Amino acid sequence: MRDANHTVTTAELIRASTELPALDARQRRLIITRLVHALLEHVEVLEDAPSQSSRVTHLGRTLLTMAESVATADDTAFSAVLLEAAILLRKLDAVTARRVPLLPN
Repeated sequence: MRDANHTVTTAELIRASTELPALDARQRRLIITRLVHALLEHVEVLEDAPSQSSRVTHLGRTLLTMAESVATADDTAFSAVLLEAAILLRKLDAVTARRVPLLPN
């Protein structure tokens, strides 16, 4: 379950990509940090698929390392990052939803 204070949803990423002039660098860094947390949540669910898990972990670490550069990118580049991240999160949500049992064991 996502903690709304620490992660970001697909809808929030899409909304933020359209509100760029209103976002300062601090807010953009926060979005990237929340994105990394959202990505890393999927790693736990994907642990039975090591290849996918390691790719998501690598992407999360890369984004965290580049958070400042991404946050200070021009509006077009930042918007593109957010929209691509939204697509990825939507895909990961679908993949991990199939892996999580609906009923507790």
